[in-house]
Amino acid sequence: MLCIPRHIIADFKARLKSGEITPEKLLDMTSEQRHELFSKTLGISNAKDVNALFEQKMLLKSQQEGIVKWAQEVVGMKPEVKRDILARVAKMDKLLTPENQDAFLEDLVAHKLGVTVTMEEAGNIASLAKAAVELEKKAPVTKNIFEETPEQREIRMQSGRARVAFQDYVSGLKEKAKSKTLKEWVMPKNWGEGLVNVGGMAKSLKASFDNSVIGRQGIKTLFTEPDIWAKNSARSFKDWADALKGVDVMDEVRADILSRPNSRNGLYRREGLAVGVKEETYPSSFWEKTPVLGRIFKASESAFTAWQYRTRADVFDRLVDVADKTGADIAGIGKFVNSLTGRGSIGKLEPSADTLNKVFFAPRFVKANLDTLTGHRFSKDMSPFARKQAAISTAKIVVGMATVLAISRALNKDSVELDPRSSDFGKIKVGNTRFDISGGMGSLVTVAARIVPGIWGQASSKSSVTGIVSPLNSGKYGSQSVLDVLLNFTGGKLSPMAGIFRDVAKGKDFQGNKVTVQGEAVNLFAPLPITNAIELYTSPGAAPMIAGLIADGLGIGVNTYSKSVDWSTAQGKELLQFKAKAGDNKFKEANALFNTRLNERMNAILSNDKFKALSDDEKHAVLTKEQDKIKEKVFREYNFRYKQERKPRLPRI
Repeated sequence: MLCIPRHIIADFKARLKSGEITPEKLLDMTSEQRHELFSKTLGISNAKDVNALFEQKMLLKSQQEGIVKWAQEVVGMKPEVKRDILARVAKMDKLLTPENQDAFLEDLVAHKLGVTVTMEEAGNIASLAKAAVELEKKAPVTKNIFEETPEQREIRMQSGRARVAFQDYVSGLKEKAKSKTLKEWVMPKNWGEGLVNVGGMAKSLKASFDNSVIGRQGIKTLFTEPDIWAKNSARSFKDWADALKGVDVMDEVRADILSRPNSRNGLYRREGLAVGVKEETYPSSFWEKTPVLGRIFKASESAFTAWQYRTRADVFDRLVDVADKTGADIAGIGKFVNSLTGRGSIGKLEPSADTLNKVFFAPRFVKANLDTLTGHRFSKDMSPFARKQAAISTAKIVVGMATVLAISRALNKDSVELDPRSSDFGKIKVGNTRFDISGGMGSLVTVAARIVPGIWGQASSKSSVTGIVSPLNSGKYGSQSVLDVLLNFTGGKLSPMAGIFRDVAKGKDFQGNKVTVQGEAVNLFAPLPITNAIELYTSPGAAPMIAGLIADGLGIGVNTYSKSVDWSTAQGKELLQFKAKAGDNKFKEANALFNTRLNERMNAILSNDKFKALSDDEKHAVLTKEQDKIKEKVFREYNFRYKQERKPRLPRI
């Protein structure tokens, strides 16, 4: 306990208030200088104890708070104080030396970051922070990023590169601390995490080998901000090529984002703009470590993420510039821009987003499409300016897609389905192949149109193959219910790993094929461009393979499906008898021949105007009759004739 007369304490407080003595001045003094000052103001007898108390409670506390704030910024602290944080860290050179063993920096950083750092690593952190601060001071403050000169951009980029180096060093320490050995992974307590990680690995590989972001997640930007879309889409191909050469594309992209004015002033962070996140399409980077395949995977991931970051930042900066000129409130603009590029907010489920993303293929993408279709009508905390921009963008997207479909229909009236109850809605049909230009939004419209009675009077579904409309909840054998429609939609959105459990439970995959180890392995790990190539090559009546592969690689969804019947799943006596006589090989051969002829005949019938004029019951009767005729012809070619079993005679009584 200190015993200091009240008049001396009052005098000391007065000097503090006047600014003669400040904490900053005391921090800059050596221990001897502070002792001398305290001797003059508080007396020689109290100087030693006060100085010791200051160094223990104030100096170290001040340094501790500086590091804590820095650590909080790294893991999500408000960006408005980022520059101040880095400055505080940069001033810690004296404490971050091996000689000062009393500093508790190691324990403090370990507590906040979850890693243990050495004094040398702590010193590196301070040096990198100091370099970032100094370069940021030199960077020109250009409010409109689109108006900066090449010289200004290069100076700005230098500060951004320093920030990237700072972040990467800290991230490297964290990743090193979190990594597990093989021995740890095989422990039962880590099995759940391991299974989830395998699911992320499978999903990431499925999404690679293409540049699909420009036509899938980016399709909405094409119709709303075409110049930004075109610029960044063209650059994505260069990113692909550079990444194949071994260039770390994302370093420059992150440097650009971190050094932009709206990043430095905290707007990106405040509005939740997704420019420093792990994209849900690539939840795992495991495949980067594999030879050959890793380079291709890295190119796909880099091109995807770079396009997203640049486009989000560009659109956000443009809208903020418009808002500044009109004095509008920009609240909600970040949420709007994120959804415009395929990353919706899942609200209260955000804490579980990583796990949810490995169960479903793209939950944020589905939510983004829903927000776009509704014009963010149900989104909270959005300013009138943000809602207006959302409504305008929805109108532009609808008009743009409708124009493309109208042109296609003018060229071929059968290429576009106008009934939203059909899964072909929002797609262009070429033979048995469908090209989805809606970026997945068409499927949401179809589900809503099927389960909501609307103008049709009752919930119903229209077959994309036969064109027959079937009512839901009819109670007839084999008919669908509203619940079936919802379950089928949800089942189609499962991740590859979750899809295996679905297939095993149902005994068949999503395409209706029998579950096999080989088939599930392909569904789990084969990249989508490869499976689509096989589908285009093997399916009768498919669109030209090259056209399909190009469209699919650019993000235009390509699906080829036709009327096919799997005889192996049928339990009818006729087919069982045919299989027993023909053998497995000829049975499969005959099934393939049947489907080829069925598709040829179906395509001819479905395009016939007289058939289109029939009622749904009449259409069903025609198609059933044609199917039976083709089956009987195939049976004759294989010298098979069904012999009905004679019923045993009942004994006379």
